[in-house]
Amino acid sequence: MKKEENRKKKDFAKGITLIALVITIIVLLILAGVTIATLVGENGILSKATEASNKTEEKNAEEEVKIAVMGSIGTNGELENDVLKDNLNKIENISGVPEEITDSSYPLTVTVEGKYSYTINKNGSIGKGEVVSREGIKVGDYVNYTYDPKTTGYSLLATESGYTSNQTINQKSGMKWRVLNIHENGTVDLIADIASTDQIIYFQGALGYNNGVYLLNDICKELYSNSTLGITARSVDLEDIEEQMNETGIAARDAYIYNGVQYGKTKTYTGNYAYYPNLYAKEKGSGIDTAEVNTNGIGESDNGYTSPTTETSTKATSLTVTQTYYYLDNTPANYFKDYNESRSTVRDILFNTGTTYWLASHDVECYSTRATFGLRYVSIDYFNGSRLFNSDGTTGNPAHRLRPIVSLRANIKIEVCKGENSSTNMHEISK
Repeated sequence: MKKEENRKKKDFAKGITLIALVITIIVLLILAGVTIATLVGENGILSKATEASNKTEEKNAEEEVKIAVMGSIGTNGELENDVLKDNLNKIENISGVPEEITDSSYPLTVTVEGKYSYTINKNGSIGKGEVVSREGIKVGDYVNYTYDPKTTGYSLLATESGYTSNQTINQKSGMKWRVLNIHENGTVDLIADIASTDQIIYFQGALGYNNGVYLLNDICKELYSNSTLGITARSVDLEDIEEQMNETGIAARDAYIYNGVQYGKTKTYTGNYAYYPNLYAKEKGSGIDTAEVNTNGIGESDNGYTSPTTETSTKATSLTVTQTYYYLDNTPANYFKDYNESRSTVRDILFNTGTTYWLASHDVECYSTRATFGLRYVSIDYFNGSRLFNSDGTTGNPAHRLRPIVSLRANIKIEVCKGENSSTNMHEISK
């Protein structure tokens, strides 16, 4: 009997021990689950730590951009473009900083660490947003961009354009827009599909040269911006083309010789052949009464003024100019970065419009006895320069069309269309 009782007691003890073990295991599993959830759950310690780390990284990136911008504001309260470029390039893992920052670069969007996007305005203000995916979007695609409707046209005064009469530039409705460039920082450039055949604009003389870039940008801004999306339109310019050119194209530009003067080289004029538009004194490559040219001036596509000027021309004793004119006849497709199997979509977009249109960029041509100051334009298969003012004081009044361009910030979403993209089946913009 006692043996039986002892055996039962031992079995009972074993049962209690087994139950305790099971309970212990269950408790340990529960504790482990709680611990894991605490560590890696949606609101866990590791998630919170990662979130905090990301916020710190984002804050640091924002502070670096702010410091770079604040350190680039000059005594006139505006950003100094060259200083801004140098300051931005000091930030690690930054993208979107152009090789040259000009007034037409604004609003300028840069991206830090591939995910923090900042939009820098000419007045030094900064906006930020997430970088959205551009997957499924390619150069040449149509995007359904709509601009604010205008019932009245842009009044272009003769006292601003230099032309003999006032001009009214009306908005063209229903224009189609195509992707010209998808930048590394997530911004996307859209260009009007074709230059408007009923928006012919005349410029003339030194006044036309001084104000031309500003006015072309201002006309596009007034007629083709979207205030809801915060998009400011501008005119297409030379940088939009050169940014797409490859080493072969740039080498052809640099090797170009016109009237015995190579691109980027200088020539000096004196006496009655030394007149110049007043803006030129502010430009890189100019030398007024000196053979040493200005190396810190404004670029070819900079506005030059914050509003139209009434200044015209001045006569120097000695005028040294830098040849910025170059002409690429039947501009080859293999001059562009997207060249593939004898074709370039970029070239097709820029040159196959069947019309001529202005580029908001100055150029200077060197002749044997005089220099010519003008604005660039694109023809059917080449780009050239229109002569507005000559260093002997004579003038011209060429006319070309308007072709606007807009830049979508990195945080503006583009919904990819279903099926093949076309002018009737376009990608859609969403905020």
